[in-house]
Amino acid sequence: MARPSKGFEKRDIWLVAAAATLLAGYLGLGYFSVDSPAPWHDEKLAASQLAQRAMAAVKAEKRARGIAIDKTADLNETGLIGVRWSGMTTTLGVLEAKRTSTHPDFAALTVELLKQCGAKRGDRIAINVSGSFPALSLSVLSAVQTLELRPVVIASLGASMWGANDLSFHWLDVEAVVRTRGLIRTGVVAVSLGGALDVGKDMDDEIRAQLRRRIPENFTFIDEPDFAKNLEKRLALFLAEGLPACFINVGGNLASGGAEADSGALRPGLIRTPAEAGTRIGGLIQAFLLRKVPVIHLLDLKALAVSAGIPYDPVPMPSPGSSGVFHETGYNRSYLTALLALAAAMLMAYVRLGKKVSA
Repeated sequence: MARPSKGFEKRDIWLVAAAATLLAGYLGLGYFSVDSPAPWHDEKLAASQLAQRAMAAVKAEKRARGIAIDKTADLNETGLIGVRWSGMTTTLGVLEAKRTSTHPDFAALTVELLKQCGAKRGDRIAINVSGSFPALSLSVLSAVQTLELRPVVIASLGASMWGANDLSFHWLDVEAVVRTRGLIRTGVVAVSLGGALDVGKDMDDEIRAQLRRRIPENFTFIDEPDFAKNLEKRLALFLAEGLPACFINVGGNLASGGAEADSGALRPGLIRTPAEAGTRIGGLIQAFLLRKVPVIHLLDLKALAVSAGIPYDPVPMPSPGSSGVFHETGYNRSYLTALLALAAAMLMAYVRLGKKVSA
């Protein structure tokens, strides 16, 4: 008959030792980690470098036009941070998020998401961009071009604070710089004013008129306040050659999220089904998901940056290829095997001693 144990027994030292071994091993994992290139490393680096060149071209053009860069807001002097407020500003914006969006490694993140979508060379990619994140839009277009995909882009010109909200240099200027210099084939097919009802209802008449005059004749102008009809026109352009391989939304344009959707709560990144959205959806995002077209939703810059290992609001701006999205961390198998074997041996000793006591 086994005698009852009282308090701490000698064999318990093996149980404590096993727990201490596992804890120490866990704390020491970092010293035995193995860093290796992530999948699609070369394509990611090429896309980030292209995005960097595109952003540098925009900065050079602004300087050539004598447009000052506000160093108190644009800490890295990228030239892709707009003004706090202007007549074409549509909503509030977070300056730190806008600065983060100028990191060219968001192009690498877009490459990864497009690969996860299954996009292949020559596939059409539907893209809806707002003027709120011009740098992020350049990163997306850089990724699409690097992977030799065919973009079909619809842009809205209105922008939130610190976006492309400077009437003297807005999204159409950014687009024209990279396109005419042969850096990026932007694929823009249509433009709307954005803002309230997607027709600039919250803008002054003169500002709306100026924006209209700047729209190139070869771009379709979507000037439709009725949301259902607006959506129908956009879908007609996006689906003209059949279903695209993926739909990418950049920013918080009304047409993408829908008037009554919870697009602000929609998780960023790759979304494959309405169920994955986790909140109310509408607009283009819902339309494509219902057609079984995966969606890449790029908003919530802080969450995107954290998920990809991209620093949030860095100063100075790191070079392309330095973010976590380029690397994978593994652990030394020999170390893990030895650690588990040692802990297992201690537990076995504990069990054996227990059997002797009960015998």
